[in-house]
Amino acid sequence: MIKGVNKKVIEINRPDSAYFERAVLYLKPDIKEVPLQAAQMETLDYFPAGQKQKKTLPGWLLFLLGMAAGSGSIWLYLTVMKL
Repeated sequence: MIKGVNKKVIEINRPDSAYFERAVLYLKPDIKEVPLQAAQMETLDYFPAGQKQKKTLPGWLLFLLGMAAGSGSIWLYLTVMKL
């Protein structure tokens, strides 16, 4: 048995994006067309304008990396001084 499904789909291609190739949006069955302003408002809900998420390391990780670098420096200094 073959089941047919008829859906309205919007496909957005972004080949220049570093992360995503395309997005596929499925419209609800009772929607005939999407007003531009409504589409822009929905987009802003998912992707707030002007807000880039800054990727930072947690404080505890920075502390551990600093301790490791300091310990390595002290070890290297003491090793060289013995020669």
